[in-house]
Amino acid sequence: MSQTMSSRQHAANVLGALSLVVADRMNTAVEAIAMLGPSAPAALAAMHEFLDGGSVTQLSSVLGLTHSGTVRLVDRLAAEGLVERVGAQDGRAVSVVLTRRGRRTAARILQTREKSLASTLSALSQEEVDNLAAALDTMLTTVTLARAEERSARTNDRPQPWLCRLCDFAACGRSEGNCPVANVVTASNRS
Repeated sequence: MSQTMSSRQHAANVLGALSLVVADRMNTAVEAIAMLGPSAPAALAAMHEFLDGGSVTQLSSVLGLTHSGTVRLVDRLAAEGLVERVGAQDGRAVSVVLTRRGRRTAARILQTREKSLASTLSALSQEEVDNLAAALDTMLTTVTLARAEERSARTNDRPQPWLCRLCDFAACGRSEGNCPVANVVTASNRS
């Protein structure tokens, strides 16, 4: 490493390169399952994990898509038999729910995502994985706080996609209170 480059600059640089490789590999793997574009895996995973029966507006918010873009995505997913529209309980909106095929596809997406990400960790010892997990939790907490500040300062209506739109909630320990993103959101809602 050159004397002019600090370890922080080096770490940021290699994190950027690694992030691109990991995201590209994961996205390629999960997009091949649904074969309906880059937003379909996240939509199916989000519905599988926390948004089944949600509205198009809610799905739009999670994915960071415009309403019309989300409607077109739901149309494609419905045409493939992965989701169906049902009347919401209040009768004023339509809910989008996974079909059995959609639930199986979403489960395959999450399994493929996990396999892709686990392969990235294969060169690390358990101690290194534990240290990395702690560092990543800290980084996600920081990013989540920064995104919340950006959201409150923004003046445009362009939705910002949720960080957890393609997450496996069981793997992050969300229900046990171990998800750094959920913990930040919960803490900020209390204040």
